[in-house]
Amino acid sequence: MRRTIRRAATLFAATLASAAASLVPAGAADMPVEAEPIDYVRVCDAFGSGFLYVPGTETCFRVMGRVRADYRVYGSDQAYGGPGFYSRNSDGYVFRARGYLYQDSRTNTEYGLLRTYSEIWFTTDTNAPDTAVFIRNAYIQFGGLTAGRAASFYDLYFGDTFNTVFKMAGMGNPDFATNLVGYTADFGSGFSATLALEDAVYRRFGIQSAAGITSQGGVRVPDVVANINLKQDWGVAQLMAATHEVRTSTGRADSELGFAVGAGLIVNLPMLAKGDRIGIQGGYADGALQYVGPQAQGPSVVDGVVRNGNLKLTSAWAIGASGIHYWTSEWSSALGASYLDVQAPNPGTDFSNIDLQGNIVFRPVKGLQIGTEVEWKYVQPDRGADRSGLVGMLRVQRDF
Repeated sequence: MRRTIRRAATLFAATLASAAASLVPAGAADMPVEAEPIDYVRVCDAFGSGFLYVPGTETCFRVMGRVRADYRVYGSDQAYGGPGFYSRNSDGYVFRARGYLYQDSRTNTEYGLLRTYSEIWFTTDTNAPDTAVFIRNAYIQFGGLTAGRAASFYDLYFGDTFNTVFKMAGMGNPDFATNLVGYTADFGSGFSATLALEDAVYRRFGIQSAAGITSQGGVRVPDVVANINLKQDWGVAQLMAATHEVRTSTGRADSELGFAVGAGLIVNLPMLAKGDRIGIQGGYADGALQYVGPQAQGPSVVDGVVRNGNLKLTSAWAIGASGIHYWTSEWSSALGASYLDVQAPNPGTDFSNIDLQGNIVFRPVKGLQIGTEVEWKYVQPDRGADRSGLVGMLRVQRDF
C-alpha cells in the first residue's frame, strides 16, 4: 500500500513539472534576471557639508537639530517688577528646555537658487511647563525673492552675547522673525539692495490715550522695509529704513505714518583670533519704537499717544555694540552694551534704558557649548525711582 502511494505522488510531481516547463518560452531559462534599479542617497557638496541629494532629483537637503538647556537666576528689584527674590510670590529662577529642528533644501535652477528653509522650536519653561511649539522661520527663496517667515530685512546685528532675557537696544532681536515678502537685487562686488513688505503686527507696541487706555486699531498697511548691504571679507555694512503705520481704534484721531532709519557694521578680526569680531547697530524711530528698542522698559512703551483728539508719536534713538574674542579654540568671551532714549508724548513719561551683558563659553568638543552669562538692565524714567533687572544664567547647548 505504501509503495503504491509513493508511486502515485512521484507521478503527480512529474506531471506538474512537465506542465510548468511547457509554459516557459524556449530559451527563457537562459535569460539573465534584471535587478530592480536602486536610487542611492548621494552626498551633495555644492552647498557645504551635511547636504544629501533627494533620490531621483537634483535637490539637496539637510536636516539639523539643536538641544538647549538654560538655567536662570533673577535678582531684579521690586520696582522693576520682573522675576526676583524680593517677594514670596515672584519667581526667583526659571529652567528652560528647548529643542530645535532645522530643514534646508536647495536646487540650482536656470533662474537662480531655489531654497526652502524652516526652523521649529519646542520649549518648556518653569512658569510654562506645557510644551510650546513655535515656527521661528519658514520661507522660500527663489532667485532674489524671499517669501514666508524670516528675520526682518531691517535687522543686521544681534550681538554676540546670549542676549536671551534682556534684548539689547539698537540691535535686532535674536528671537524675532516676521511674515514678509521681499526682493533682493545683487549688484555684484558684494553690493545688494532689498525692498520688502513686512507684517506690521510684529513691530508695534500699540497706542494709548492720555488716561492710559489702549486704543490700537487694526492693521491696514504693512511695513515697507528697505536696505543697502555691502558684504566683504572684512565684514558687513548696512543702511536700512522702514515705514510703520500707527493707527487708532477710533476716527477721532488721525492715523500717522511712523518710520525708522538705522545703520549697522560688523568687522571681522582674524588678526586677533579666528572667529573674533565686533559689531555696532543703531537708529532713530518716530512712531516705530520696536525697530530701535525691541524690549524697551519704561513708563510709556508705546508707538503713540492720543491727546486732545490728536495722535502724537513716540520718538526714540538707540545704539548697541558687542564683540567676541576666542582666547583658545575652546574658550571665548563676549561683551555687549546698549543705550536707548525715548521721548514720549505724555509729559513726564520720557525714559532711558541701559543694557550690559557678558559671558564666558567653553566648547570642549565640536557642537557643544557650556556657557555662563550675566545680563543687566537699568531703567531711568524722568519721574519716579530708577529700577533695574538682573539675571545670571547657565547654558548647555548641543548642535548636530
